[in-house]
Amino acid sequence: MEYLIQIIGNVLAALYQAGGASLVIAVLFMSAYMRARKTGVGPVVQGWIQEFRTNTLFRRQFFLVFYICMMLFRTLFCRSIWGNPLDNVLGVWGFHKEDGSIYTENIENLILFLPMIPLLFWMLEEKEHNKKRPLQTVLARSVYVSFGFSLLIELCQLFLKIGTFQLTDLFFNTLGGALGGLLYWGFDRSRKRAAAYIRKLGGWDTEEWNPPAEDSSRLPIIKAETADTEKEKTFVPVQEKTEGQQDHSTETDASWIPLTPEQEEEICTLIREAGQKMLHAKLSDDAVHEKDGPANFCTDFDMEIQKFLIQGLGRILPGAEFFGEEETEGNAGSKASGEYTFYIDPIDGTTNFMFRYNHSCVSVGLAYQGKIAAGFVYNPYVDEMYSAVRGKGSFLNGKRLKIQDKSIDEGIAAFGCARYNDENVEVLFDTVKELFRRSLSIRSGGSAALDLCRIASGSNVIYLEMKLQPYDYAAASVIVEEAGGVIAQIDASPITLHKPCSILAGTRRGCEETRKLISFIER
Repeated sequence: MEYLIQIIGNVLAALYQAGGASLVIAVLFMSAYMRARKTGVGPVVQGWIQEFRTNTLFRRQFFLVFYICMMLFRTLFCRSIWGNPLDNVLGVWGFHKEDGSIYTENIENLILFLPMIPLLFWMLEEKEHNKKRPLQTVLARSVYVSFGFSLLIELCQLFLKIGTFQLTDLFFNTLGGALGGLLYWGFDRSRKRAAAYIRKLGGWDTEEWNPPAEDSSRLPIIKAETADTEKEKTFVPVQEKTEGQQDHSTETDASWIPLTPEQEEEICTLIREAGQKMLHAKLSDDAVHEKDGPANFCTDFDMEIQKFLIQGLGRILPGAEFFGEEETEGNAGSKASGEYTFYIDPIDGTTNFMFRYNHSCVSVGLAYQGKIAAGFVYNPYVDEMYSAVRGKGSFLNGKRLKIQDKSIDEGIAAFGCARYNDENVEVLFDTVKELFRRSLSIRSGGSAALDLCRIASGSNVIYLEMKLQPYDYAAASVIVEEAGGVIAQIDASPITLHKPCSILAGTRRGCEETRKLISFIER
């Protein structure tokens, strides 16, 4: 009988010890099996490989999950059953046990938790920007995450009796996580400082002097003041004009743009923070206010976010003026005439925001000496940041955008309309009806900035609206043009930055076809 009991005990213990790992592996295997059963093994494998090769976030998630699984196998899975998990709660705080044998588990736990926080922050960097946060914020978050994860492991060991609950494990696991957060925060800063010091030490931080180019097309031309023309110093564009692209947007020599890479990063970070305010807003009826015209609304969050942006942008670019949608402190409106002027729509798509449509954005454009130099449009619901600086290209979450010159029948035609802007509404809907017949489909998203940006990302072929304010399209205009698109008024005249105007943007072919269509309808 004694042998039988021992055999049964050993068998049950073996099954119990492998139970956790077996459960996880079985669930993952069956999930992959169900997917492969529907689509085939080949597409699943190819899809996984393609995602791993092209999607940075997927790779970061994979490495984090891989490392956490290794930690779980070390701390939970395949552990021996422990009779009393509370028989050594205080643990061993030194390097030797009571019997004099060497004890290094504390240091091992610290080293084990050290990479977890950097991997987690690395995965979330594009969304949370932990590298740019204050050190105390990074350390607090590191302690919170590592302590919570360690406590979860210890509680599992306690209730499942597969280890001992020890305070030393909690302490050293948390300390390892905090050190990991410190390393993640400090590595990039140390690397940049070291690189700057080496460049300075070697004399490589100075720009090589180049003699003036002989090509006069690349030199600034100063036009003399005469009775016929009085114009200030202007730059002749380096690149050739694309048909349909206007003079205000073709100055693509990046040297005239007074934004440093650090300022660009700071602006993007600020706009992401503004987007988080929109994302987590708790909207009530009392927070919604009517403006002039039918179905024209403003919320407390529109004004709060605009104030936040004006304060933050003012610190990044002191002396700048602001043309924002809402009446808040610091907003000069259409009278803004500074060397730098920010065009701000704090929530583009307010009606969508009111009804939880989850299709709104923060839009910030920057004009320098009366010309749009940069644009930033952020959709917090899907964490999409469109950005462009004149002469440097358009980007979506860091990936460069370049559109193909498609015609209307090769893509989606988007349009916008608002009840408080009902000018030429009959022409608009007659045009939309024809676009519906000629395009693959039509869309009206309720956010002009996002619909314009979708031209840059290739989703829309054209975007049409009869009347928009400068803060609606300022940021998106440079994003469209830097991606290879065109934007102008419906009559092909340049868009304005001091008063509302009509908008027709898209591919060159798409805009040409739409203008011909509108001309035919207006006859």
